[in-house]
Amino acid sequence: MGEQIAEYLLAVLREALSNVVRHSHATRAEVSIEVADRLLTLTITDNGVGVGEGGRRSGLRNIEERAGRLGGAAELEAPQEGGTRLRWNAPL
Repeated sequence: MGEQIAEYLLAVLREALSNVVRHSHATRAEVSIEVADRLLTLTITDNGVGVGEGGRRSGLRNIEERAGRLGGAAELEAPQEGGTRLRWNAPL
C-alpha cells in the first residue's frame, strides 16, 4: 500500500502544479506534506485567480478519485486572501 500511496501522491502533486501553471496565473505556489495521526496530507496553495466556474474538471476528478481509492479525500478551497488551496489526504 505504501508504494501506491507514494505513486498517487506524486501524480496528484504533478497534476495540481500543472493546474497552477496552466490556469491560475499565480506568481507563487506553496507545497506542504504532513504526516500526523496516520494521515498523509498534501496541501498546495497558490495566489492565482482561483477556480473558475465551468470548464474541464478532469484533472480535479482524477485527484479526487485517487484519494477515494485510498480511503482519503480531496478538497478544493478558495482562501479568503485569494487563490486556491488543494488539500489531498490518504490514511497510512
